[in-house]
Amino acid sequence: MKSYLTLYISILILSSCSNKSETILDSQNLGEKVNITLFNFQKINKKQSNLDFKNTLKHDLSTKSNLFDYDFFYNGAGVGIVDVNNDGLKDVFFCGNQVDNKLFLNKGNLVFEDISEKANINQHKNWSNGVTFADVNNDGWMDIYVTQGGPYNLEERQNLLYINQKDNTFTEKAVEYGLADTGISTQASFFDFDKDGDLDCIVANENDYYGLDPITFYKTLKNKKRLHQSSSHLYKNNNGKFIDITEKSGLLKPTFGLGLCVSDINNDGWLDIYIANDYYVPDALYLNNGNSTFTDQIKKATKQVSFYGMGVDVEDINNDNLNDIFVLDMASADHIRSKTLMASMNVEKHNLLVNKLDLHHQYMFNSLQLNIGNNKFHNVAQVTGLSKTDWSWAGLIFDANNDENNDIYVTNGYRRYALDNDIRIQISNIKKQYRGKVPLKIKEEIYNQLPSEKLTNLFFSNNGNLNFLNKTSDSGLSEPSFSNGAAYADLDNDGDLDIVVNNIDDDAFLFKNLSTENDTGNYVKIETKGTISEDFAKVTLIYDGKTRTKESKRVRGYLSSVDNTVHFGLGKHKIIDTVRVLWASGNFEEKYNIKANSNLIFNEKDAKNHNKLRQKTNNTLFKKNNTLLNFTHVENEFNDFEKEILLPQKQSTLGPYIVKGDVNNDGKEDVFIGGAKNQPAAIYLQKDNSFEKIKNTIFDKDAHYEDMEALFIDIDNDSDLDLYVVSGGNEFLERSESLKDRIYINDGKGNFKNKETNEIKDYTISGKTVSKIDFDNDGDFDIILGNRIKPQKYPVHEPSIIYENVNGIFKNTTAKIAPTFENFGIINKVITTDFNNDGWQDFIAVGEWTHVGVFLNDKGTFKDISSTSKLNTEKGWWNSITETDVNNDGLKDYVIGNMGLNNKLKASKEKPLRIYADDFDENGTHDIVLSYQYDGKYVPLRGKECSTQQMPFISKRIKSYYEFANSSLEDIYGQKLQTSYNREVNEFKSILLLNKGENKFKKIILPAMAQTMPILDGDTFDFNQDGFEDLIVVGNIYNTEVETPRLDNPYGLVLLSNKKDNYTVLPPKNTGLYLNGNAKSVELIHHKKLNKILAIIAVNNGKTELFELNAK
Repeated sequence: MKSYLTLYISILILSSCSNKSETILDSQNLGEKVNITLFNFQKINKKQSNLDFKNTLKHDLSTKSNLFDYDFFYNGAGVGIVDVNNDGLKDVFFCGNQVDNKLFLNKGNLVFEDISEKANINQHKNWSNGVTFADVNNDGWMDIYVTQGGPYNLEERQNLLYINQKDNTFTEKAVEYGLADTGISTQASFFDFDKDGDLDCIVANENDYYGLDPITFYKTLKNKKRLHQSSSHLYKNNNGKFIDITEKSGLLKPTFGLGLCVSDINNDGWLDIYIANDYYVPDALYLNNGNSTFTDQIKKATKQVSFYGMGVDVEDINNDNLNDIFVLDMASADHIRSKTLMASMNVEKHNLLVNKLDLHHQYMFNSLQLNIGNNKFHNVAQVTGLSKTDWSWAGLIFDANNDENNDIYVTNGYRRYALDNDIRIQISNIKKQYRGKVPLKIKEEIYNQLPSEKLTNLFFSNNGNLNFLNKTSDSGLSEPSFSNGAAYADLDNDGDLDIVVNNIDDDAFLFKNLSTENDTGNYVKIETKGTISEDFAKVTLIYDGKTRTKESKRVRGYLSSVDNTVHFGLGKHKIIDTVRVLWASGNFEEKYNIKANSNLIFNEKDAKNHNKLRQKTNNTLFKKNNTLLNFTHVENEFNDFEKEILLPQKQSTLGPYIVKGDVNNDGKEDVFIGGAKNQPAAIYLQKDNSFEKIKNTIFDKDAHYEDMEALFIDIDNDSDLDLYVVSGGNEFLERSESLKDRIYINDGKGNFKNKETNEIKDYTISGKTVSKIDFDNDGDFDIILGNRIKPQKYPVHEPSIIYENVNGIFKNTTAKIAPTFENFGIINKVITTDFNNDGWQDFIAVGEWTHVGVFLNDKGTFKDISSTSKLNTEKGWWNSITETDVNNDGLKDYVIGNMGLNNKLKASKEKPLRIYADDFDENGTHDIVLSYQYDGKYVPLRGKECSTQQMPFISKRIKSYYEFANSSLEDIYGQKLQTSYNREVNEFKSILLLNKGENKFKKIILPAMAQTMPILDGDTFDFNQDGFEDLIVVGNIYNTEVETPRLDNPYGLVLLSNKKDNYTVLPPKNTGLYLNGNAKSVELIHHKKLNKILAIIAVNNGKTELFELNAK
């Protein structure tokens, strides 16, 4: 599929679990117990089933039938399941690329009869890719639609429509019906997009212009004729004849369509289209406008997508009755493959795609787009452990063991890897040697050297709460193969879903599901019979306080069609209170008190209730109101990666930060917001109907600073709030004057002037966080300053400081009173607190590559007592600390914000992530190396190409990608690792420190949804008015290196206290906290005149967002 011409490639890791039936800790280590049910499938031999099919491929280098000349040669073929003869048993259709298609009648008990020759399902067949079914002529019998492609001319790849003759034979009539599409078609779906009562059709196509660079590709497709041929196509049914309305409908766009799914994705009653696109063309999410047009909303609805989009499924993975979207890519789960098959995405290529061509953010990982309501999605593939499944094709979401949770099956494998980096270099050299005219014999030798590796398909058990476990080894499904299309159905009518898989160069798989035999759970099956065969009816179950909804749809996964009977697993539940079927017309029918293990049939003609279902009004906790405050943060241009290529993320885009205080003594809370370099900070006074910016010329003068945190503090003891602003950033040279902190004195009216103090102005250090403290109980405020890095030398840290206030002069007293704090590390947050309520103020500090520092004040000196609660071993990328009292016991608790689990980096106590820093090649530049543990040794996280860009000596020492992949860190970097600056992290989860008294804390992991984002800031409030403090938390990190997915969750979260020892998460659809940008900080402010609580959220390089708390 991906030829040696292709510029961009993929990679990296996957965790696997294989526990037998037992109670274990969940895969995210959230501290929750989950019951793991043994999945059990049994492979049925073809001699027993008579299901005899093999998609055999033979290359021919003298034609285009090979991977060098046809990128999609090994893309495989699909399988479909449907009842073609109306006998109540589901039959199986296999597509063949070079071999014939086959149709097998289900004779019962998983025995099949091959009727392919009699059925005439190979008329006009050339290279078949995908299959779907529909009763196209509405005669009550299912017809077969086969999509074609292959290394052929247009006229040889017409799609095929086999009309059912009701006698187990079919007649091909695609031309007659107007469906003989001549694109490189992969899959199609029939659906009534305009609600006119007949079936229309969407055909997903690959593209003839593979191998072009992005600029040439898009330039080439400015020609409308070429564009149309290279687009997916929408056909409207006009009295039985299908008319191409692609351009008129809004679908005329370039495509490399591999995956297709039609669904009412946004739940507005109109069917939408999702196309997963290969290569650099982003996926398309065509939302139905309800007027026969569609709009691609992929950039508006999602923040990122997969790069090499393969198969796609749309289903609810967390039982919240919202459709989620699962798209596969080709990221390797194995270190060796990830390093040998990976091509780097560099900043220049990324900027070309995202900025110059205005394409979406794309990453070489699977995507699991969690539907969070309001037409917004968040990719949670990393936190769920589903981001890397190797070169994957079909991803099917269904309840495999009837336990009420939808599991995931992924097909895997690629027949020949043309992306092997060493082979690509060899090919390039040979082409140069022979000036492009490579002899056929040499070409054949190279072709046969292309790596080929069978991989097992994967099975993930959904244990709820965004928690998936790789249960492949326990499932009976772990057989290595080159698998492509897959489908499921209850082929033996025993109440569980069986699986059929189409393989390249190997027999097809049939797996019998043994869930019913093993009594793992009850079920109910609902067959919907609409006025058209593809009715997309929505089936809702209501029982035991639960509401669950599924949609009847056929086309899912990759090139394939599943049985569209709606199947619900029920666990041990025995009675369903209500089963409701909602049809596209808005009519619905309900049945009541249904016993488990029932098979129900709903006919649309029986839906007599013409009243529309009453939609629940969703009154959210907050409503957005961006009119009250107008501040836009403007980030300065600086490429951190130019000198530090291997940085995990930018260090120059940390702000802005908000601080509140009454600066003019009018009894109202005002706001300070920091600016980026060359942007003045701003103070906004609270007025009756808005916040009004006041002019402070000193901020204009000091715009050359990069503002970090700020602190309102009465420095001169005149009863008004002065201002301390921390300076930081990565764009300055070490010891630059622009790194000194600033003190601004208030005249009592909100007008500030600069005041320099000797010691503070002498410390030109890149700082981050500040807190006031009276550590010696002398009645004046001292200052704690948490500093970060030596500029452009990440992760080498600067010393942090405690300034003692001596008669208004601040003096560095750190070495005397808190020596361990001085060398603590990169500090992101420090807060003053009294965690033991002894009247002496303590402090807590956290940062990147640091532990959680708990500093006890012993009457004026500090000791880090983190070891008493084992917090000295909790090394994370900690970002924030929010003081609270979760259980009202009078002891202060602390929410410690970390990176969360939705990032590609993984770490644990057993396998920490490590970083080393030094001038490894001794060329006068600072180098960093990120490393993780593989097969008992530490290996580089980043690939050979980008590592060599940072340190050119690597290409001389390590000649091949294969050698690099098999080298340890010490093999590559030598003994200098031992003397380098090094740190490690073993925890990415955000936590609650529950205060147990006596200077001890219990670490409690925050809920799974809170781990889907980095928590950079938080504030407390009793949102549900139950007498217990809750939290609002925000955080994004957009500026990751280009191969690492952004942490771009489009929401903040509200955490409601459980009144004991943790929180429940109020999701965005309930809070209304949908955010548009790179959120960095939040403050809750009481607006006196409006008598409202406002959440002000500061956004990096964007407009500050403001939300009003709705009154109850």
